[in-house]
Amino acid sequence: MNVRVLLTGGTIASGFREGGAEPDGATARSLVGLLDSFFRERGVVPLFRSLWGEAGLDSSDLDPGHWVVLTREVAEALEEGCGGVLILHGTDTMAYTSAWLSLCLAGVPVSVVLTGSQFTRDFTPEDGSVNLRGAAQVLCSSFPGVWLYFNWKLIPGARAHKARASHPDAFVSTNGIPVYFNPEWGLSSSFEHPKKTWSPGKDLRALLAHTPETARAVCSRMGWHFCFPGCGLCLRGDEEVLGLVGYGAGNVPQRLLRQVEETYAKRDRKPLILACSQAEGDFKNPGAYRNVGIASLSRSGFRVFSQMDSPLEFVHALGCFALLARPEAPEDVLSRHLKTFS
Repeated sequence: MNVRVLLTGGTIASGFREGGAEPDGATARSLVGLLDSFFRERGVVPLFRSLWGEAGLDSSDLDPGHWVVLTREVAEALEEGCGGVLILHGTDTMAYTSAWLSLCLAGVPVSVVLTGSQFTRDFTPEDGSVNLRGAAQVLCSSFPGVWLYFNWKLIPGARAHKARASHPDAFVSTNGIPVYFNPEWGLSSSFEHPKKTWSPGKDLRALLAHTPETARAVCSRMGWHFCFPGCGLCLRGDEEVLGLVGYGAGNVPQRLLRQVEETYAKRDRKPLILACSQAEGDFKNPGAYRNVGIASLSRSGFRVFSQMDSPLEFVHALGCFALLARPEAPEDVLSRHLKTFS
């Protein structure tokens, strides 16, 4: 069996220099050597690909244009019969990328795993080695789907959220339970390559037709606003998807709801509203409270979608996916995953 290893950069491929850590070619080459030995000892042939130069990029710079490039690489590998894909990625936006890939690769019959590190390889102690080996072992097991592996935890790609800035246990599974590391992963001689084939669906084919530049332009039609007590909104007026991150069940001050209504009052096609909350746990119900619930915008002709129990990373990735896959009707995609009020 062969697997594809995609290097994108991030802390795991960085060295510490004067002024801070930055992606480093020599570190990236050392990762290739470590993973090559690990896989070949298990009879697996790794094929390596650096997507944005040998050193790669800091994940803070990755955007939907980069996601399209990454997705195309993964899709091509899977169509060629690759037995799994390992993606080395920076932690800052890893949960956004894992959420995005979970939408693009629904039903994938093999493991697609993202991992990285909180510390550079020249830091003591470093956390990258255990993450690399654990993620690689997942590829040699029977865990189909998109996953994020970090600090002995395997988290569904659609549930991942970065909760810590510098601790090795950086990610949590939002409103879900991770799969904890099993030392037997990848060590069973009975493992067989899945016989099921995979090919892109209609939405993914439409999405992959975009260039990175057009993907960025399309996704710029989505806007986000995080509510703080006493602060206003800065609305452009041309958004097609508008995310509001409020409080509790999905509430915002009444004056802000009126501001949204007034801003788009003359538009025939109002933006789709993503009703979200700063409260990470539980299901959100933006229609639970009269007047302050974001779902009250539905009375003014807005289509409102509840965050439900998904992390914000997933909701953002879903908004981008919907705009790119179904530009004429992104609400069709949103309604598959989120509760709607209209």
